[in-house]
Amino acid sequence: GGAGSAGPTRAAGSAPATDAAAPGGGDAAHESAGPDAAPAVDELPGLRAQAEQLTELLDLGFHHREVLGRLGTTVSLGVLVAGPAGSGKSALVRAVAARVGARVRPLWAPELAALTNDAAARRLRATADDVRASGPAVLLVTDVEALAPADDAGPVSTVFRQVLAETVRAGVAVVCTTSRPEAVDPGLRAPDLLSLRITVPLPDQALRREQLTVLTRQVPLAEDVRLDEVAGRTPGFVAADLAALVREAGVRAALRQKSADAPTVARGDFTAALEVVRPTTMAASTLELADVTLDDVGDMVEVKQTLTESVLWPLTYPDTFARLGVQPPRGVLLYGPPGCGKTYLVTALAGSGRANVLSVKGAELLSKWVGESERAVRELFRRAREAAPTLIFLDEVDALAPVRGQASDGGTTDRVVAALLTELDGVESLRNVVVVGATNRPDLVDPALLRPGRLERLVYVPPPDGAARAEILRAAARNVPFADDVDLAALGDGLDGFSAADCAALVREAALAAMRESLTASTVTAGHVEAARRRVRPSLDPAQVAWLAAYAEARTTR
Repeated sequence: GGAGSAGPTRAAGSAPATDAAAPGGGDAAHESAGPDAAPAVDELPGLRAQAEQLTELLDLGFHHREVLGRLGTTVSLGVLVAGPAGSGKSALVRAVAARVGARVRPLWAPELAALTNDAAARRLRATADDVRASGPAVLLVTDVEALAPADDAGPVSTVFRQVLAETVRAGVAVVCTTSRPEAVDPGLRAPDLLSLRITVPLPDQALRREQLTVLTRQVPLAEDVRLDEVAGRTPGFVAADLAALVREAGVRAALRQKSADAPTVARGDFTAALEVVRPTTMAASTLELADVTLDDVGDMVEVKQTLTESVLWPLTYPDTFARLGVQPPRGVLLYGPPGCGKTYLVTALAGSGRANVLSVKGAELLSKWVGESERAVRELFRRAREAAPTLIFLDEVDALAPVRGQASDGGTTDRVVAALLTELDGVESLRNVVVVGATNRPDLVDPALLRPGRLERLVYVPPPDGAARAEILRAAARNVPFADDVDLAALGDGLDGFSAADCAALVREAALAAMRESLTASTVTAGHVEAARRRVRPSLDPAQVAWLAAYAEARTTR
């Protein structure tokens, strides 16, 4: 089916509230079971302001129409509730309807859209007649973009608009929900249709902490569980995702304590659950992150400090920036010779677990079809906003955003650059989203992308010196059993022209040399390292390194 995600909580003794009505909208099973089946408004953390706004509107339209008559006016009870999937939109509507004493009649729009035009029209009119025949009622249409798409309206969309207008004029509340408001027909926002829009935001860390408190109210937690820590490790999670996380942690605790008299959910259960439960907002991403952090990056102290301030601080401490009245940096450009750790630095930033990561490789956003490249850029940033806090990584950004006016592809890259500039520093807010680009040709990146407000921090990742190479070797050899005769510090001093990737390749080749000698080898000796040294050659181009160093120096002294 098409059942939605669970809402943030449920009332005692009731079924969990869902974020979408179950499919099969024509039978009595879709009728609301009354106020007892709906969650209480007080049990919907983060939705109380939206609940008050909707309550005032429905209470006025259902119970105080005489006041409107004396004032010579009317009220339109058409509402569009927008928010991420699983954030509790339908739970909000059911809770408010229970508070004002109204019946809820749900419709799942994708199911109607799958019917023939005649069958869908009959279902719509029958449902509308049923709702108008009862007392105070709310027609809840979930995922309305399936019935009224913005770009491909059909006969069913026309019938739906007509039925919607008739139902609202009859004094019935119509609440439509969507997780993609940009995909909804703008005509539905007419004054006589869905005149009010209520937005359900993505929960921040404080709100996730409050939702976890509600979700674990009846869960016996061990003493080592810190809900603040769990909330900090769940960026982009909505209420349904947190409910799934708590449920998965409980299952793992049950498997671990099958014979215990007083089982509890421990910190390790939540840690294990975090490995399998992913946020709904990242469902379209298949990115698998390595288990590394900045502590695993050898040397580069200044670069790591700059990235911490420019990337991790805006994502982790947005309230501090707001308190000081400054806008955090929007983006960072890492540039340096190939193989010096630019991509690995971003991998380490992602491994901190404080943000969701969306990775774009070079020119994969480019398409030969007119308009598709710009659409891909808009979709990328839309997903980033939904999953905030988010880190967008643009690898080989010089291929994605070259200097405009020099391309011979019909203007595709120029339009992509314009779309990037608009998304980075446009009218629409880019809150809790940081963009990191990486390139070894910063001179080929469009200058407009490097001004303040966009990729404003340019960070030079230099080739490692002797001490840095020794640190990189130690980091790469952390799990390699080197013999006592291997001196990594001396080895690092002698690897002139080696990049960070070359150093890692040297360690890998030394281990392979030990395996060639004996598949039962237990240590890697200096002889194996020397054999690897003869095979692995430095890859840095002195001319390119000198040019990049001069470029960095020029930007520093400018």
